[in-house]
Amino acid sequence: MATNQIPQIEVEKRERTGSRYSARLREKGLLPAVIYGHGQDPQHVSLNRKKFSDLLHNRVHILEVQLDGSANPCLIKDVQWDHLGDTLMHVDLARVDLTERVTVEVELLLVGEAPGLKETGAILEHPVSMIEIECLATQIPQNIKVDVSALNVGDSIVASDLKLPAGVTTTLDEDTVVATISIVAEAPEAEVLEVAAGSEPEVIGRKEEEGAEGDAKAAGGAKPAAGAKPAGGGKSDKK
Repeated sequence: MATNQIPQIEVEKRERTGSRYSARLREKGLLPAVIYGHGQDPQHVSLNRKKFSDLLHNRVHILEVQLDGSANPCLIKDVQWDHLGDTLMHVDLARVDLTERVTVEVELLLVGEAPGLKETGAILEHPVSMIEIECLATQIPQNIKVDVSALNVGDSIVASDLKLPAGVTTTLDEDTVVATISIVAEAPEAEVLEVAAGSEPEVIGRKEEEGAEGDAKAAGGAKPAAGAKPAGGGKSDKK
């Protein structure tokens, strides 16, 4: 990436910091940010949130930050989102020299049609979606393509198989699996047929409750015979 190809973005100094002031900036469509690195003091700035969001969407990693009439290349170092992952909250920008090597994360992009997926129950697993790379600041690729068109069931692609652009290396262990095809085992049907059709499941405690109710009737719930007087409860006959 040539210097004139680096996207530009204007920023303004922030005189105040803190969550309340940052919330006010976001309400105005601005994004709080901090610029640091290269032995200089950190600078608290704000920038256009919509424009920065579009740059992120286009997989931009290096920006030419324009502040007070000067332009400095900066690496997008860290982006913070809200708890839902929908709203940009803050961004860290690191000053860089375009001739130095930097470490960044880029997306792994699967391309091609794997023949192994034609097998019943076959799935393509992608345990690594981002890869950490090292390269010159001007050589950061938007993504690393992974060709899966030769994968059959049981095959895998590891980090050492990746075709990286010239001058780009990865910090991943060479045996790290980035894509593989496996068969998903079917769920056993025995669990579905465990309860016979139309059978009523036993209600625990029903028999005990019925027995207790029967005992209560036998002990004192029966009605006295017709004409019988309650024991000790009637008046004596007058003589």
